[in-house]
Amino acid sequence: MGCLKFLIKTVIIIFAIIGFRSTGCWDWCVNTFHFNKKPSQESMIEKSRDVADFSDIPEEYEIAKSANILGYRAVIAEHCATGQKFAVVNENKGLKLTEKDFKDGSLKKKIDAVNQKLEYQYIHVKNFTILKQGKMKAMGQTVPYALFEADVTNLPVKTLKGIISVASDKDGKGKILVAANERDKYSQIISEQFFKQVKLTETPEKAADKDKNETNNDKNTENDTKKEKIITETKEKIIDTAQKTRDAVEKTLESKRNGK
Repeated sequence: MGCLKFLIKTVIIIFAIIGFRSTGCWDWCVNTFHFNKKPSQESMIEKSRDVADFSDIPEEYEIAKSANILGYRAVIAEHCATGQKFAVVNENKGLKLTEKDFKDGSLKKKIDAVNQKLEYQYIHVKNFTILKQGKMKAMGQTVPYALFEADVTNLPVKTLKGIISVASDKDGKGKILVAANERDKYSQIISEQFFKQVKLTETPEKAADKDKNETNNDKNTENDTKKEKIITETKEKIIDTAQKTRDAVEKTLESKRNGK
């Protein structure tokens, strides 16, 4: 239950930022979250490696925030042209979502139960509806997602649309994926293009093994090149020697014929 409650709050925070921008409260966000101190994307990518590898995301996307949000480790990114937002969140003891929640229909039931508990909070979602479920590519996997639509109370953004999904790392721990935008601006294509390029972060051991394998491959390639060169030179020498021998024999035979 706590998992879905956090996911809903994450979506609300994403859209709260858009709402503050449109109502003159952007200064509050700047002072609170220091959004005006914009670091380079290279430093943001490096800072986010404990969540995922964002080094291959296209240029039209950028990481907007990488921090602990509501006590959870998360990275928030944005599609610059449309303002569509994305969140990748690490699983922990209080945050778990599995493929089973998508398969057995329990996702909708859990969301409805959470919405009832949040009903009397100042900012909450109403009419949270799962429009459809499907699958997409993310982090090198085929993952399930639920496309949702919901009304938001007490924010300038009244209706939002997006997806909730989950991927798994090499240890079986979940990576919660969220994408959202205003209802009429949401694009599933933009979401899938982003998450398809997000990768699992390689462990130092695996990265070392990869470097070692690449080094070995380079050495093997170099050795193969040397072997091919030796073989080629040997063939050329054999052909040259054979040609010289044949010329010498022909010359000897010609001399004998002339001597006669």
